[in-house]
Amino acid sequence: MLHQRKNPSAELSTDTRELIARLVGPLDKRGISRQVFRDCLAEAEAPVSKASLDRWVHNYAQSGRVFMPEKATGAAALLDAEQRDVAAGWVLSENDEHRPVSVESFRRFCNESLGVGMSPSSARNYLTDLGFASKVAQTNAIGFSIDVDALVEMMCEWVEERRSDGDLDNLVASVDFTYTGHRTDRVSSYARVGGAQPKSNMPIAQYTNCIVTCVWSDGKNRTPPVLFTYNGKFRFNRGNRAAWQDEQRHLEECLTRFDIDRERVIYVGSEKKETRLYVPESSDLLRQFLELYEVPAGAIVFSDNHQSTKGVLTVLGFAKHVFYPAPVHQYLSPNDNRLHGTAKKSWRARQVDFKDDVESSLLLLNYLDSHIEAHSEHWFRQNIMELTEESAREIISGRGGKGGKVDAERRRAYRLFAGLDARGGQQEGSEELRDSLEGKT
Repeated sequence: MLHQRKNPSAELSTDTRELIARLVGPLDKRGISRQVFRDCLAEAEAPVSKASLDRWVHNYAQSGRVFMPEKATGAAALLDAEQRDVAAGWVLSENDEHRPVSVESFRRFCNESLGVGMSPSSARNYLTDLGFASKVAQTNAIGFSIDVDALVEMMCEWVEERRSDGDLDNLVASVDFTYTGHRTDRVSSYARVGGAQPKSNMPIAQYTNCIVTCVWSDGKNRTPPVLFTYNGKFRFNRGNRAAWQDEQRHLEECLTRFDIDRERVIYVGSEKKETRLYVPESSDLLRQFLELYEVPAGAIVFSDNHQSTKGVLTVLGFAKHVFYPAPVHQYLSPNDNRLHGTAKKSWRARQVDFKDDVESSLLLLNYLDSHIEAHSEHWFRQNIMELTEESAREIISGRGGKGGKVDAERRRAYRLFAGLDARGGQQEGSEELRDSLEGKT
């Protein structure tokens, strides 16, 4: 069996790498070459390869950091998080109507409804990652549908591996991204029975901000969620214009009202003429997030297998990084199942003015804080620590066997996206969901 060679410099912290990069210039002025410097580092049991040292020096000279700002490696994701939910909801809805789902029909839906073209192999990969398998029932091919037995087995095997490796004996974190988008928001309204579904003119924000969430197995909110935005109204010290001063006062008032530290709001846009609206997930956001906090020694982190998390979290202080299996990520992750959903449920029920992106986004941070503190330890136990075959099946299929909470949300996302009446067939929330937590406001 071939074993991957371990790069010794990968064990060095980011601060140590930066110090090494900064020392090259002064040493060079004193006639000490990089090769001699590397020999000294090797004698000090901190060997660094020539390629690594040259890269760190170059990056530090360009950006003041040994890691360059995020530059995508490989193709960007074709579907964002909300589009994945809509696409999965479409597959489930087609299954409910007993209409076969094929790779080609999935490609056609993504192209015609989401405006995203993809190859057959990409479509098949998305279907697999979303938890669907190609199945045949009796003599009728039903195409891709959710394979509960296979997903239950995958969840239980992954948890058993974590137990065997001793991962669950340590302090564990789970990292993910969520957004302030409103594509699938729904406003309840009374209307005549049998009449057309009422339309809503609820104003929504122009921006879609990205929020990094990190929950811990002991329930402590030691790394509160951080919001990243292109909205200039979240910037501090913009200048002396009266309008800018008013916007900053409003920002500071909302930060105080919702008990949010100003360091948890990070503007990532250009200094001038920023036109971008949607902040995508990236490894650079994770770096900025974890630079705000100290990761406890020996802590282990779980995350989805996205490009933005690869090779980053161990460098940033975690002792070990383990990926959730892609098809069951949304069931195992306490972020996806349930933090993001329950916090946003309370957020939307508050009927805040979503056009005020500052107030509404900081309110969501407030709800994320309160739900982390109230429920995250329980969600970790339910989804991972105390998972059994029976409870895994319940998470996926629900108590009645017709669809769990995650799939109910996916169906809802699709029906709202498609403009269908989403009032029927909704599962009642648990007492935990109906507790109407109001956070710290």
